[in-house]
Amino acid sequence: MDSSNVKLRAFETEDVKALHGWLNDADSIALVGRTPVTYEQTVQHVEKKQKNKDLVLGIENEDHQLVGWIFLQNIEFEHGRASIGILLAPESRGRGYGSIAMRKMIDIGFQQLRLHKIYLTTRGINQQAIRLYQKLGFIIEGQLRDHAYSDGRYYDTYFMGILASEWSDYSGNGTSVTSMQA
Repeated sequence: MDSSNVKLRAFETEDVKALHGWLNDADSIALVGRTPVTYEQTVQHVEKKQKNKDLVLGIENEDHQLVGWIFLQNIEFEHGRASIGILLAPESRGRGYGSIAMRKMIDIGFQQLRLHKIYLTTRGINQQAIRLYQKLGFIIEGQLRDHAYSDGRYYDTYFMGILASEWSDYSGNGTSVTSMQA
């Protein structure tokens, strides 16, 4: 897939309806280990992110359709770090959108926001996400055993991170972001 066909854009008020559906998708609930949410709770979630000055973007496919959202949250410039999160529409998973969107958002974090570290948490049940994050260069930095409960079972939670010095621009030349900034 051509990465130029996938765009990150502002997450708009009219996108909340789609997000509400994605958050309540059975696979999303199971993989993230949360309970279903009401529409009002979804609105409050987005408003809280906006109030916290999280960078929240929609993901559009080659047909300009919204296929997900991605965000940098808990942005702490004084420590040079932020947490990244992503959620795709069920019908858009496994099609390469997540990988492209993550690369673009990581580039924003390291190149534009000049962060030192981007980190995330994920559940051990979500092996597809773990493989993606490792492919992008994230390292498992910690593991909390039986930390999340979902669908009658406990699952480990993994803390993963990547440093600016470890990040490559993925344009095929292998140049690190930090060496491009120098």
